[in-house]
Amino acid sequence: MNLARVVLAVSILATTLSCAKCDVAPIGRLAPIAAIGDPFDPTFSICTSGDDKYLWRDCAFNFGEINVGSARVFSFTVKNPSQATLTIEGIDFAAGSDPAFAIDGVKPTTVVPAIGAIGEIVSVKFTPAVEGPVTATLRIKSDGENLVDDEDIVINLTASGVSRCAPDIDVQPANCDFREVGVNARGFCDITINNNCTSSCELLISDLGFTGDAVFGTEPVSVPFSIPCGTGRTMRLYAQPTSANTFNGALTISSFDPDEPVTTVPLTVTGAEAPTCVARVSRINNIPNSPTNPTSPEVEPLDDVEVSADLSTAASPGGTITGWEWSILNKPVESRIEPSTPTLQNTRFRFSSGVGTVSGLDVIGTYVMSVIVTDSTGARSTPCTVAINAVPRSGIAVQLTWDEADGDIDLHLVKNSTDWCRNDDCYYGRTTTSWGGSLDIDDLRGFGPETITVDTPGDGRYTVGVGVYSGGRPTNATVKIFIGGQLEYESVRFLSGGKPWLPARVVISGGVSTVEVIETQSQQSGSCWGQAG
Repeated sequence: MNLARVVLAVSILATTLSCAKCDVAPIGRLAPIAAIGDPFDPTFSICTSGDDKYLWRDCAFNFGEINVGSARVFSFTVKNPSQATLTIEGIDFAAGSDPAFAIDGVKPTTVVPAIGAIGEIVSVKFTPAVEGPVTATLRIKSDGENLVDDEDIVINLTASGVSRCAPDIDVQPANCDFREVGVNARGFCDITINNNCTSSCELLISDLGFTGDAVFGTEPVSVPFSIPCGTGRTMRLYAQPTSANTFNGALTISSFDPDEPVTTVPLTVTGAEAPTCVARVSRINNIPNSPTNPTSPEVEPLDDVEVSADLSTAASPGGTITGWEWSILNKPVESRIEPSTPTLQNTRFRFSSGVGTVSGLDVIGTYVMSVIVTDSTGARSTPCTVAINAVPRSGIAVQLTWDEADGDIDLHLVKNSTDWCRNDDCYYGRTTTSWGGSLDIDDLRGFGPETITVDTPGDGRYTVGVGVYSGGRPTNATVKIFIGGQLEYESVRFLSGGKPWLPARVVISGGVSTVEVIETQSQQSGSCWGQAG
């Protein structure tokens, strides 16, 4: 996001008007001064005129081109370099301003002398709904004594909506049947809003609402929010039946999906005298997750996640929960995880790799766990679920998986080189590099994953290589590249030995990342490629 560079604008109030331009600085300002500043750099200005060294007139900011469905925020400060409190009487858009512009956050009403040099931050968000150029005029009215004839500070805003991609909303499950929930108890249903975009494009969720019976709701969630391409966000809905009847309703999700601006999720629940099942994420890497956390927190692949049914309640007062049946309802197609203790109150996850059994989630994607609880009277609940989103936080994450268990497929990543198996190569023989590459696991027996991450990649060319090292039957290998947590590339290739496969490279220049598709066989040979050499 580009922030405007703005300079403070004030006029000097001396003890006499005749000294307003004299060389002697005034001892203090006895009336409020209205000025526009920048929260990060006071040496720049979006304004070009004013009195003395201060600028507050002829102010303008251009948001540039923003993709439809995305948003950009511009922030500035209202300052008051005086010894009197400045009253802000209004910060509003003039008539004719495009509604794609909006104040983001609280509008300040005063700027007190104690923070006058720093100022109060005002943020404007631009969220285009259609393509094309748009404008807005922001007016700031105050009692600054430097303003002539009660003039307003005016900031002219310009921007343009463009369509470079198409976000695609996909809600799973498509409906929430809470089934049986104890009367006046609270049952839960996790839904995951996925962004199955056709190219790199965030999905903006602009609003959430409920219709129908007033027994449904969602734990607190702040809108709007964005979902990166190829990932999802989980929300926890609840149903709290007030009697032994069936209740129906719906959740409406407003988004910037051009084909489905409003998505409806039907809801139903039946009040009953039965155990109420509640599932949640209880620990991440042995760190407890608060029972009051309303949503499943985001985690990364290989995080050791524990889920629990500890908040479940028996059908009758005094009863206890005595039995648990965990199962995996949904997981990424490349995942091989299984619950470690499926008949206990809490369970974690495990998968097999070349280093033995690993505790944790194996690949990037969304996982849904289901559990049925039994109470001390033998009554069984209906299933409840908890969803977990594994999203990489690193700047670059390259993931390799394959579909035959007895093969050894290797992932490589080099920077500014094609010198495989040497100093610039991050692979099983050099799991960390000087340029920040890090390989998590060398899986010798399939199915992966092998993942290489670069937390803070600098400018350069990062080339991906895949080789069949030894043994096994021919296999389909899948490579996914995530940049900043967003899926930017995915490809599948049938491998049976031969030269290494070079699927793609990430090119970073000036902080801007692009993916160059290669899809070729390398002529490089070397002992580290095994059969591939």
